[in-house]
Amino acid sequence: MLLLLLLVSDALPQHTMIALPALSPTMERGTILRWTKNEGEQLSEGDLLAEIETDKATMGFETPEEGYLAKILVPAGTKDVPIGQVTRHGVASI
Repeated sequence: MLLLLLLVSDALPQHTMIALPALSPTMERGTILRWTKNEGEQLSEGDLLAEIETDKATMGFETPEEGYLAKILVPAGTKDVPIGQVTRHGVASI
């Protein structure tokens, strides 16, 4: 399940923090092999955001909704990212 946290601040546009989901039933951690989108890029629901290596396979991490990739918080190559760790911020519009 994907963890979505919606935050509102006067200093920031409305944004969503996206956490690493469990991509398989046995997954506890993953390695971010590469991000396929860059900060500032527009995203459509279902776009491939990153390739994640799980305990058994390499899988795609897709965006859950439309918006823009505001900030990547966990760089490509990071190993042993726990499920639920926030990996990026997205905004509805810029």
